[in-house]
Amino acid sequence: MKIILKLFLLAFLFLNVQSCNTTEPPIDDTQPGRRDYVWTVDTLDGLNSPRFRMWGSSPSDMWTITHSAWEVSISKFDGSEWASYGVPGLINPFSIYGFSNNNIFTGAENGKIWKFDGNGWNQFAELTKDGHSDIVFDNMWGESTDNFFAIGAYPDSAGLGNNRVIANYKNHNWSMFNTDRLKGIVEHLYKNKTDGKIYLQVIKFSNTYDTTFIYEYNQGKYTKLYTSVWDKYWANISLINNEVCFVLRTEIARRVNNKFQTVLKLDNTNFYQRIWGRNSKDIFLNMTDGLAHYNGSDIEYLFYFNITPRTQIYGAALFNNDAFFLVYEAQTGLSLVCHGILK
Repeated sequence: MKIILKLFLLAFLFLNVQSCNTTEPPIDDTQPGRRDYVWTVDTLDGLNSPRFRMWGSSPSDMWTITHSAWEVSISKFDGSEWASYGVPGLINPFSIYGFSNNNIFTGAENGKIWKFDGNGWNQFAELTKDGHSDIVFDNMWGESTDNFFAIGAYPDSAGLGNNRVIANYKNHNWSMFNTDRLKGIVEHLYKNKTDGKIYLQVIKFSNTYDTTFIYEYNQGKYTKLYTSVWDKYWANISLINNEVCFVLRTEIARRVNNKFQTVLKLDNTNFYQRIWGRNSKDIFLNMTDGLAHYNGSDIEYLFYFNITPRTQIYGAALFNNDAFFLVYEAQTGLSLVCHGILK
């Protein structure tokens, strides 16, 4: 299992997008997103234990996970401080997603999915595909507790995490999508409210270079929309205001009438792979030297990293007045949470 953990870590080092459900009133998306945040920084327990996934039901019920050290594998924020702990039997959580403070799911090693019910964590499912139990669920997303996805892969014959897995929990039952046409780890999957289609990002590993693919899934059919070999830039998808946004290397686009429509070009910037947002005029940009913000007309930095290079933002959770970002300083081994509150 140690080999596959190292392989799946590569996917985290390239990409991560994690948005957050909230029951707060909607934000007026006709106005530019505000930038007058007051920032605080918390250091999470565990040295060299980066956090790649984050979810929360509210600014006082935040969760993040790491698979690097069991004793700090689960971290929770109660509105005032973070506390980290391990759960007996819950080994190497890779993903976390929820729908309320008592309906939270995490995907762990060996095809296991655990659920937090408000009182504690319990195993919810143990899944296999094609006779394989060595599945890592790299990410999760869904519309409700009775319709959500756990996605990832298991190792191919070369030991690379390229045998794609899409598991769907619906009507109280699990089913596996037919993914024979795909090759790689399924890294992100979202349903687009505008056209009702599912879009997914798949990363194919090799011993020479890695490639990312963006697919459309509709009525059992996968259509490849975009391919990008990893160098400085990458391709990615994010869900912003229930609309899938596409990162096509240095361009942010949306899908209109089965074509990509450019929202923003990011040439000649320090942009690096990841975006999060509340709406099209309130988008946060991961940069090589900090966090920047696009308000529909221009881009400004919100904060800069204390140490560069190799410091990255891996995940985020956004609410009306609060924004949480997972920052990892590879040089120091510190896992940080930057919390911004609008004045």
